[in-house]
Amino acid sequence: MADAIPPTNVFKFVALRPPTPPRDREGGFIRDRRDPRETPVGRLVAGFRPADAARIPELVRAFIERHNYDLEFPQSAGDTKLDAVEAAALSLPATKITTQNLREKIESALGLPLEDFLGAPDTQRQLDELWDRYYAFVLLGLSTPQNLEHLTRNLRIFHLLQSIAAGMPIDGAAGLARILSAQPVVDKFMTTLPQPAPPAPARGEEREEAPGDLTHRQLWTDLVNTHAALREVRSLPTITRTEQDTDEIAVPDTCSGRETKTQVTRVELRQEVDPEAFRAMSEETQDALSALRVTQDNFRLPTTLDALSGRLDQLNYQVRAADPVKFLEQMPPGAMQVRELNYLANSVKDTMVIFPIPTLFPNIRGSIKPLGIGDLKVVKQTLKKYAAGEVAHIENVLRGEYKERKHRVLDRVEETITTEVETEEETLRDTQTTDRFELKRESEKTIQEQMSVQAGVTVTASYGPVTFGAHGDFAYSTSTTEATKNASNYAREVVDRSVSRIQKKTREERIRKTLHEVEELNTHGIDNKDKPDHVTGVYRWVDKYYQAQIYNYGKRMMLEFIVPEPAAFLAYAQTHKPVKDVSPPKPLPKNFRPYDLDDWNYHDFIRDYGVEGCVPPPPEFKLMSASMASEGKIEAGIAVAKTSKDLVIPAGYIVQDFAISVSVIHTTHPSVKVSIGRDDIWWVLDNSGFNPRRDGVAGSVGIHEGIVPFSINVYDVHSYFLQVMATCVRRWETYEAWQIQTYEKIRTAHKALQAEYEEKLAAREVQAGVVIQGQNPRINREIEETELKKQCVQMLMDTWTFGSFDAMKQSGSEDVPSMDIFDALKEGKQVQFFEQAFEWENLTYLFYPYFWGRESTWVEKVTTFDVDPLFTRFLQAGSARVLVPVHTAYNDAVMYYLENGAIWGGGDAPKLDDPLFISLADELRNQTDDLANAKPEGDPWEVVLPTTLVHLQAGPELPTFP
Repeated sequence: MADAIPPTNVFKFVALRPPTPPRDREGGFIRDRRDPRETPVGRLVAGFRPADAARIPELVRAFIERHNYDLEFPQSAGDTKLDAVEAAALSLPATKITTQNLREKIESALGLPLEDFLGAPDTQRQLDELWDRYYAFVLLGLSTPQNLEHLTRNLRIFHLLQSIAAGMPIDGAAGLARILSAQPVVDKFMTTLPQPAPPAPARGEEREEAPGDLTHRQLWTDLVNTHAALREVRSLPTITRTEQDTDEIAVPDTCSGRETKTQVTRVELRQEVDPEAFRAMSEETQDALSALRVTQDNFRLPTTLDALSGRLDQLNYQVRAADPVKFLEQMPPGAMQVRELNYLANSVKDTMVIFPIPTLFPNIRGSIKPLGIGDLKVVKQTLKKYAAGEVAHIENVLRGEYKERKHRVLDRVEETITTEVETEEETLRDTQTTDRFELKRESEKTIQEQMSVQAGVTVTASYGPVTFGAHGDFAYSTSTTEATKNASNYAREVVDRSVSRIQKKTREERIRKTLHEVEELNTHGIDNKDKPDHVTGVYRWVDKYYQAQIYNYGKRMMLEFIVPEPAAFLAYAQTHKPVKDVSPPKPLPKNFRPYDLDDWNYHDFIRDYGVEGCVPPPPEFKLMSASMASEGKIEAGIAVAKTSKDLVIPAGYIVQDFAISVSVIHTTHPSVKVSIGRDDIWWVLDNSGFNPRRDGVAGSVGIHEGIVPFSINVYDVHSYFLQVMATCVRRWETYEAWQIQTYEKIRTAHKALQAEYEEKLAAREVQAGVVIQGQNPRINREIEETELKKQCVQMLMDTWTFGSFDAMKQSGSEDVPSMDIFDALKEGKQVQFFEQAFEWENLTYLFYPYFWGRESTWVEKVTTFDVDPLFTRFLQAGSARVLVPVHTAYNDAVMYYLENGAIWGGGDAPKLDDPLFISLADELRNQTDDLANAKPEGDPWEVVLPTTLVHLQAGPELPTFP
């Protein structure tokens, strides 16, 4: 059975050595005799500026058209001398090819000595023009594939003429072939072109900026500016401002009905933003406030912050609807300094497989250099047998004994915490009205006595004589008056009593019952009751035996890579692999903590994990107010004082500032005193109006939750009205408590979803029956090579290009995928180059220990095992050294790509003037063996690999080894 298993690659190695320095006389390379910077094309390249980066192909094409350059020069101009020289050189038999014979043949074809031909001004001009065309089309080939075969052939013919004239020994067909296959060398100055800054994500060739890019960039700008505006507005200083106005009104007198003149004065004391500080805000903040129609006149801190927060809500909804890749591509560097935006970027990144931000990750392709030349040798192995190895365990049971093992695992967690917060606020207003009806009786008694005495002379006359007489009179009278009066008196008494009471009762009761019960019963019994002898079971480790053989694949140019944590993506994929009808919950962000929650992102967690019982965060500001007024006209010259306890600061808030508004009706010179908490403010009327004796309310700022009493004391006013408004700001402990409570609910919901997912997986495993540990070792080798290949390609490609292949389009999960033909053609060229230019099937790699990886993964790696020991080393590796052989047909193309960053489109790739690359190409050109015939070297040998499998041997005898 073992013979039917084909051989597999057990490991590879390379007999490597560094490249030798270039020889003094390089017959394999052709150089221009001129300084490249002094050529017409060199001057064109020297004139390129960064602003021309996107137009370079257009400028080069215009240059070629202006100079009438073509790819068939000089034959296109009717000059066929070079064709005659090539035909003459190739007409010699292989055995007669020498430097002298080649000279004679070529001079016969030219009709003049070789030195005269090469020294002629027309010949030198023709050679220079040939180089100019070669440079121009190499430059154009960076954007559009060009076939340089004809120009390269003519340069090689000139190279043959120069080599013969210099007396270079040319012996046989191999020597001639070497000259006629020489590679033109191009100075790196010719291909070092300015690049657009910043570099745009390359999806094939250059593309114009999409309208969506501007939208995403503007979205980032709005996010940064709005967050900056929030921080700046919160820190604005305030000043206390007093405003007043007095109006004269006519009040009718209730008794006389005449109107009397009186005055109504309104005084308002409030905190306002400092005008100088408002004008000194940044231009971005001013623009953000202008967009919300907030000016200095209507600025109020709570309403302004609410408006900015609402704007952030709108922007975050736009982020959720944006394309995550394109959104993060436009992320400005300054956004990483804003904690909320940094968290936002990471949360968007978690939804992506690739995080391509070109401005953050520089290109490293230019630092990859060929390691050298080596004989690629592959050790192939053939599985021969499985055999019992060392003793793993011995089980002994005495005669007449019954041994049984039971193993039970139970994990139960039960937690009961009660959380109940009860706040009772009671305001009792007792208004009593008493009506009194009194009967009052009055009695009045008057006794009057009167006595009168009269004496005098009486004269009587009537039309006759007068008669005189004397008389005396006495009168006495007595009078008594007695009256009884009944009167009724009606009076109404009104007693107004206000009682305010706040009772806060806090009781915490949180019931969390988590019953995670895993009962695993393993019963293993050995019955030796009725047996005459003891029972001994010997368990042996199982080893694999292979036959190994070395095969030599010949000379290769090798590239070396150091790959970090080669199994990192595989480990991630295994823990996140989808199961049909069973989807894992979205993982929580890395290092998720309570303070990562804010007013704008907690909705996402509620949506992702179905969190129940979450409440919105407490508002940042609350506006509390209370008022009191006189209940009737106050007589002039009387002082009145009244206190109210209706102003209540809510729990979890602190007073930031007060606004006081007082309105009084008065006649002469009133005074008003308002007290709030620990502050007293006097207003006294003088010639200039009401002037406060204390400008500002500061002592009571900072009062925590509870009642803030306020009072008014007035003198010489008829009536008053007082209103107090307190701006309360949320305490950081209040917001932190909300964060912790919401965080705990999110964690609980995530754990529930994870437990449900694991239960479904466990049920699937039970349904699957017997599960074989590990997988086929051949599959493991393919996984190792694929993961290493992926990371090597990522290093070779532009960082923002790798992972951006999207020729197959699908707008929605329910839509049918459809191919974009143009993207497929562009991406196909890159795929073909990377798949064919490197011999990925002959990767040579070596795994380094786990401690060369992230420290956070050490425990996970060192405890990871597989039944395949080689695969275990792959899973545990902290780093890996990878040698990638280059296909011999792509040596020049790969070196051109490494040096220039472009994939050559057709014909022989131009050789850049790099001594390292030239020496490598020189050696490989002459020392490459046939690809198709890998030759075995040496004798095969046996390889033994341990496994984690255990075998119970037939008998109790202990093994013996020779």
